[in-house]
This record gives sequence, structure tokens and C-alpha cells, in this order.
Amino acid sequence: MQAMKNNCKCQMIGTVQSGLADQGFTYVVFLALFPLFWSPVQSKNCCSNNKLMRSIKYQFNLMNPDECGGETSDRVKTAFSANLHKHLSKVTQHTKIIFGTVITNIGVNYDKTTGVFTSPRHGTFYFSWTMFTNPGGSCPTELVKNGNSVGLANHTWNEGSKWNHSSTQSGVLSLKKHDKIWIRMIVTGEGYCYSGIWTSFNGFEI
Repeated sequence: MQAMKNNCKCQMIGTVQSGLADQGFTYVVFLALFPLFWSPVQSKNCCSNNKLMRSIKYQFNLMNPDECGGETSDRVKTAFSANLHKHLSKVTQHTKIIFGTVITNIGVNYDKTTGVFTSPRHGTFYFSWTMFTNPGGSCPTELVKNGNSVGLANHTWNEGSKWNHSSTQSGVLSLKKHDKIWIRMIVTGEGYCYSGIWTSFNGFEI
């Protein structure tokens, strides 16, 4: 009888182990607490005990933030920084500005092929962008959320000057999961928007 109980106990541990082995600390806690669950039910049959262990496994799964949508204190927050990869000339109204040279992309939520940042979760985010124009040029841009202006504009206008000119705008937005953010032209620009280190788009989760 004792051998059968031990065998049943091993089977139960194996069942839960397969579901918790990839949860690290959670599995260690389970092993430490297992005797507390086992002692009151030693007299029950294996079928009943297996049902109990499946219930315990379910409760431990609730501790896994990836499975229940929760958050942990050590969650990696998203951040990105990208530069304009080529000069822009007389860009037309509402054209999306694609910052194709990525410097930082923690979380890989910025797409350098489309110029779009996609929010990975509900949260608060900071964004900024800088445009740099040639003498006499203009590059009026705005921050866009899901196709609509959020009311933040950056008009780099250099009329009548013999020097290049840059300007920066920034803002803080509350986003939902899958919200999309990008920069676009307000109206058709004049002259050039220079690429490289002079023109950039940045954002991070607060």
C-alpha cells in the first residue's frame, strides 16, 4: 500500500512538474509547499489527488503574468530611437515619415519599414521628433495616433535664412494596446528635410 501511495505521489509531482518547469520560481515554491497539500489527502485515492493537483497547477498558472495579462515589477518597458535614413524633398501632405535607421528598439515595437510604433500594452508613453531643413526650406510635421492628429505639430520653417534649421516637438500620450503612432507631413513641404543624425523619432514607455 505504501508503495502504491509513493507511486501515486510521484505521478502527481510529474504531472504538475511538466506544467510548471518553465516558470522557475513558481516551480520552486510548489515543491516547498507540496507536503502541505499532500498530507491531508494521503488517504484519498490517486484519482482524487490528481484532481487536487490539477487545481493547484491552475492556481500557480494564475501567477504567470503572460497567461493572465498581468504585469510584474521587472517588466521590460519599450523604447525606441530612429533616424531618417534618406533626405526628403518636397514631401506631399499627409505623407508618412519613415525613420529607417534604428538606433534603439527595446521590445521591437517600432517598425523601421513603415515608420510606425505599435503600443504593446495600455500605458503612458513619451514621444519626441526632430526635423532639420536646408536654408529656405520647410518641413511641417505632426504626431499621429491611429490615423488622426493628436494636436502636436513641429513646423521647421527656415524662410529667409542662410543657415540650416532644426526644431523639436514632444508630448506624452495615454495609449491602449495596439494603438499606432507615427509622424506625417501636415502640408507639402519646401526644400529638404535632412537625414542622418539630424532628424529623428524617439519614444519610450513611462
